Amino acid sequence: MEQELKLQILDPSPAAWEKICQHPLLALGTAPPLQLHALYYDSRDGVLQRARLAYRVRREGKEWVATLKAEGQSAGGLHQRPEWNVTVSSARADLRVFTDTDAAALLVPFLDSVLQVVLETRFERLESRVDRVDGSQILVALDRGEIVANGLREPILEVELELVTGEAAAVLEMGAELCRDLPLLPDGESKMFRGLRLAGRIPADASAMRDKTPPLRHHENAGKALSRLLIQQIQQALTAARQHWVGSSPETFHQLRKTVRSLRALLRFCRTLDPDKRLGGARQELADWFHQQNIRRDHEVLATYWEALATETGTEITPLRRWLSAQAETTHAQLGQVAAAILKLWALLLRAALHSDQDLQDYVEMHLRRQDRRLMAAGDAAKTAASFHALRIRIKNWRYVILVLGDMWPSKDSKTLLKMLSALQEISGAVHDADMAGQHLAGLATSRKHGLAFSAGMLMGYLHARESRQRKKFSKYWERLENTPRPWG
Repeated sequence: MEQELKLQILDPSPAAWEKICQHPLLALGTAPPLQLHALYYDSRDGVLQRARLAYRVRREGKEWVATLKAEGQSAGGLHQRPEWNVTVSSARADLRVFTDTDAAALLVPFLDSVLQVVLETRFERLESRVDRVDGSQILVALDRGEIVANGLREPILEVELELVTGEAAAVLEMGAELCRDLPLLPDGESKMFRGLRLAGRIPADASAMRDKTPPLRHHENAGKALSRLLIQQIQQALTAARQHWVGSSPETFHQLRKTVRSLRALLRFCRTLDPDKRLGGARQELADWFHQQNIRRDHEVLATYWEALATETGTEITPLRRWLSAQAETTHAQLGQVAAAILKLWALLLRAALHSDQDLQDYVEMHLRRQDRRLMAAGDAAKTAASFHALRIRIKNWRYVILVLGDMWPSKDSKTLLKMLSALQEISGAVHDADMAGQHLAGLATSRKHGLAFSAGMLMGYLHARESRQRKKFSKYWERLENTPRPWG
C-alpha cells in the first residue's frame, strides 16, 4: 500500500528551488538527480481508467520498472492506494509481468487489450530517506520536469513524501513543518491525473476522485465518528486552499474561510472529547490564521457592496474599488500557514481518535440542546454591538455543525431550521458589515481626497441606513427561530 503526501511548489523561481533543496528537514545532500521517463498506458477507449487502474513503465537510471496502481483514496494531498512494482526489460506494455496474486486478479479482464501510450512524464528527481523521531521512515522526492500528453505540456514542480515504514501521521507532520517554512501546498492530484486531463480523457474541471464518507450511524462511538467527520472537514479545507491558489479570487478566498470556519465549529463542538487538549494548539493556529485574514475579507466585502451601489447610482466605481482592493492585498492569504495547522490537526487525529463513552446520537443531541439553550440566552442578552457580533458567531457555528451532522436525522426535516439560521446569519452579517464599514472607511470619508471621501461617505451612509432595516428584520426572524422545531426533538 503506497501512502504519500504530495506538495506542490508554489514559487517556480530558481531561488525558491534552491531554498527547498537546502532545507535541512529534506536532507537531500549533494547526490546528482535521477533522470526519470515514464510512459502511461491504456486502451484507446480507456478500459484501465474505467477500472480505476493506472499502469506505467518508467525508466529509473538504467532500469525499467513497471508499476500498477489500483483504486485508493486521494484527499487533501494524501494519496493511499495499492501498488505493485516489477523490474522489466523494456518499456513495452505487458500486463502479464504482474504475478502477484492480487494484481494478476485485477488484470485478468484486460490481458488481451491493445494498449497505447496515453501520456508521458519526464523529470529529474532528488531523493533522500528521512528517519522521524517516532521511528517512521519517509522517502523524500523532489521532482522538476513536465507532463506531455495530446501534444500539450504541463510543468511538474513538487515534493513527494512517501511512507516507507511507520504511520501515515508521520508524513502529515513532516508536511506541516515544510508548509510552514517553504512555498508548498498539499496537492490532491497525481501526475497521472493531471496527464489524463491534459490528454482530454477527463473533464478539464474535474478534481481528483475521493471516496464517499461512510454514513453516520447513530449507535457508533461518538469519538470515532466525530474524528472521521473532522478528517473529512480537514480534507475539504485543504482542497479549498488549493482551489484558492489556482483561482485566487475573493470568491475562492471566501470559500476557504467558510471551510476553515466549519472545521473550527466542529472542533469546538468536540472539545469535551479531547480532555487532554491535544488539539488545542492546532485549533489556536487555525483561529490565529482566521483572524489575521479578517481585514482582507472586510475590504473584499466592502468592494462588492461598492460595485453594486455605484452601478445602481451611476457613480464612478474605479477609485474606491482600487483603494479597497489595494487594502485587501496588503494581507497575504498565508496558505502555507493554514495548511500547516490543518495537516498538524489531521496527524493528531490519526495518532489518536477522540475518546468518548457515549454513542454518537446521545452525544450529538445532548450537546446540540446545550448549544441551543446558550444561543437563545445570547439572543435575549444581545443589546450592544459586541454582544450582537458574538451572537452572530454563535449562529454561524451552530449552523455549520448542524450541516455537518445532517445525516443524523434522515427521516426528520432539518431544512426549516437551517433555512432560518441561514437567514439570521445573512441578516446579522449585514448589521456587522455596517459596523465594519465605519471602522475601515471613517478616516477615508474625512480625508482631503475628495473623490474617495465622497465615495466612502456614500457607502457608509448606504450601509448604516440598511443596518436599521436589517435589525428589525432580525428580530422577526429570531422570533420564528424560537418556534422552529428542532429535528432532534
